[in-house]
Amino acid sequence: MQFLESRELIRRLKEGSPIEIDGDCVRLPRFAEIKETCPSDFGAKGNADLIVAKARTATWCLWPVDRKTKFSKKDGERFLAILDAVQESIPQKPVKGWVLTTGPVADDGRELLTAGGHRVDRVPV
Repeated sequence: MQFLESRELIRRLKEGSPIEIDGDCVRLPRFAEIKETCPSDFGAKGNADLIVAKARTATWCLWPVDRKTKFSKKDGERFLAILDAVQESIPQKPVKGWVLTTGPVADDGRELLTAGGHRVDRVPV
């Protein structure tokens, strides 16, 4: 899906366009800086594209994942490790995480992220 491509997501964030998730429109804050990076840039494991967007109140990490398999608890733990690495390198503001996936989301993976104040949502294809 075009929406999950990093360039398209970055374009929408720069424009301030809302993101539609299951019929709901989610509007994110304005960002001062948006860049595409790799978790290894922050000392974390992984080579998936990660979008780091700095707002006035928080740093957002968006992880677009195009997959057919379920987003599991193990995937959630991996994403939390990435968020911890980002928080260590940018300690001035809290880090908020959001996973956008095309596949189903396991309940234990969702619970793990929402317990930390993060989001995981399925984007319809």
